[in-house]
Amino acid sequence: MSFLDLLTHYPGLLPSIVIGVLLVFWLLTIVGLLDHDSFGPDWIGGHHDTDLDGLPEMLLALGLDRLPFSIVVSGVAFFWWLLTMLAAALLLPALPLPLWLGGTLVLVAALVAAVLLASVALRPLKPVFAVSDHVTRETVLGRSCRILTLSVEENFGQAEVVLGNGTHLTVQVYAAAPNRLARDVQAVVLSFDAQRRRYLVAEYEPP
Repeated sequence: MSFLDLLTHYPGLLPSIVIGVLLVFWLLTIVGLLDHDSFGPDWIGGHHDTDLDGLPEMLLALGLDRLPFSIVVSGVAFFWWLLTMLAAALLLPALPLPLWLGGTLVLVAALVAAVLLASVALRPLKPVFAVSDHVTRETVLGRSCRILTLSVEENFGQAEVVLGNGTHLTVQVYAAAPNRLARDVQAVVLSFDAQRRRYLVAEYEPP
């Protein structure tokens, strides 16, 4: 079976679709149309302003806490796709089972193994997203920031704040429209909206 056949037939088709969606997501993130925390539950992705008591014990056990949801999903999806493709090419033809049953078993087993592999592979990335316990919302308020996305809207935007100790903190932001906020524009953090879970920013006008 060719690589294209593996991609377009069960069971490889399902993880291939997931990988395709994630590739589009990361391409849009790279060009600034999305931010990497723009989807997913806050108890995974919200590495700041997050209550650790709400984290599932499984995440803590796997070491996947304090990582953005998009990073976790991408890591698991990659290993799920890789293991499914390998099993479909090497193992599935040897199984004395109908394709639908053998393929389902491969998908389930590959997914379980993918979660374990992702936990090992992604654990070293935790320090990249770690934020000191002393960093609070008040620490960010009033500071200047650099816009990371192509635009900032009422429910979209991402900015980088440099704290006093030199730590670079990425935060989710929003601004009233219309505005001139765009990538690399300097802004100032005004307040925090608990409902949006985003910081209100405005264009910085030096004195």
